[in-house]
Amino acid sequence: MAGQQAERPHSLATELHDAALNGDVPSLLNLLERDSVVLDQWINDKLAKFMHPPLAANSVTRLLNAALEGDVPSLLSLFQQDPLILDRCIIQNSGLPLHVAAKAGHLEFLSEILRRKPELAEEVDQSKGLSPLHIASTKGHLEIVRLLLAVKPSMCFARDRDGMNPVHVAAVNGQVQVLDELFRAMPEATRERTTGGENVLHLCVKHNQPDALRFLIDVTNDDELLNSRDSDGNTVLHLAVVAKQVEMVTLLLEHKRIDINAVNIKGLTALDSHLLRRRKVKMYYCYHQAVIKWGDDDEIGPSLENSKALRAQDALYIKNKDKTITNQSNALMVAASVIASIAFEVVISPPGGFWQEDSPKGTSYSESHEAGRYIQEKMVAWVYLVVSNTIALASSLSVILLLISGFPNTRLFVVVLRITIWIAVTATVVTYFLSVEISTTAEYECTTFKVPIYTLLAWICLMAIVVLAHAQNFLVKFIIKQPTLRSFFIKWFNPICCVCTTGAIDHV
Repeated sequence: MAGQQAERPHSLATELHDAALNGDVPSLLNLLERDSVVLDQWINDKLAKFMHPPLAANSVTRLLNAALEGDVPSLLSLFQQDPLILDRCIIQNSGLPLHVAAKAGHLEFLSEILRRKPELAEEVDQSKGLSPLHIASTKGHLEIVRLLLAVKPSMCFARDRDGMNPVHVAAVNGQVQVLDELFRAMPEATRERTTGGENVLHLCVKHNQPDALRFLIDVTNDDELLNSRDSDGNTVLHLAVVAKQVEMVTLLLEHKRIDINAVNIKGLTALDSHLLRRRKVKMYYCYHQAVIKWGDDDEIGPSLENSKALRAQDALYIKNKDKTITNQSNALMVAASVIASIAFEVVISPPGGFWQEDSPKGTSYSESHEAGRYIQEKMVAWVYLVVSNTIALASSLSVILLLISGFPNTRLFVVVLRITIWIAVTATVVTYFLSVEISTTAEYECTTFKVPIYTLLAWICLMAIVVLAHAQNFLVKFIIKQPTLRSFFIKWFNPICCVCTTGAIDHV
């Protein structure tokens, strides 16, 4: 009777196997319902034998010790004694030998394990979520990194409990050679972000790894990565400035692709962030232009200024000014079109009109004429009128041609257009003045000329004021951009035209 009960689980297992093999679902359900207790006992006995073989009770500990020492002969001996020892390490989570070997840098030991069970490269520990590739990247074991990438290159995207992949941990620890191998295997892994929203460049700055930062910027050549923001809206430049990492700030400013005036969530640029952390700042406001006097111990501030970094309010002003430039271009197009129409109208409808018939035969040369010719063409004033009208037409058409040619709408381009339209407008005023002179008889010339002459003088004064104002504005901006001239300007003209504020900056 006892023998029959002992053989019952074995026969039940055979019946279950046959039912599963034949796809007999009703028989399978009947067996599970009829002998569930016996089946559970049989499964538990099998698991107990698998988890705790009587001949290798301490084999897991011996395996971990062998991994710590890189003892390959002991590893091979353990495999002979217990072929399932690696599976038991995974199930029991009693320490993963691959992680221990990767940390200790034992390449041959790790290679032997991966040859027998390559899927161990995907296992992570339960405490920190680290894979063997994480550990090897942290320690800088280059050959082990290459071996793990050859087995499972997709592990470049594996994340630990902090959301960091092997590229992140290699950057944090300044392992440049490891970064090179990881980038060659999976370039896309450099774009991944941590749980805190940081990319690999942010981590380089936060952990003071300038060599890793330089390598990643050069090898990725990715503008989006370089200018990406973390969860607080800070770029790499923001973080480097706040951390007072002079070497990193200089490195970042050397790259023309970086957005120097990016604004974070608090509405601060990198220059704003630097000013907020200075205990004392001198700022001069010259003609509404802010000029900052940096201290002798400040290396970051002058570097930012020389790279044309701006405060947030100045950057916003320039952004709005760019919109104004576009609107000015549209206005210049309209003005140029009107002036060109006026200049063309002067040619087809001149003051005095055209001769309708030829002069009689025998008429002197001074009084002779032909039909269709200008009546006033022999006057000296007419020559000047043609010249001024031609200048007005050519200038206005030049503005139209430049605007439709597709040149970038920069401030310099608009300045050129503006000067050209000034010439066109001035030539139109002169044309008007000469038209009045040509059309006025000598009897009323003195009385009629008073108004145009006064108007012309007023126009000349207005143009002089405009030119002087723009020249002064250009001169001030030029002085502010030149450190030597700026220092001279502040020293000698500060009491006259500058307002100085000194103290800690609480807002920008």
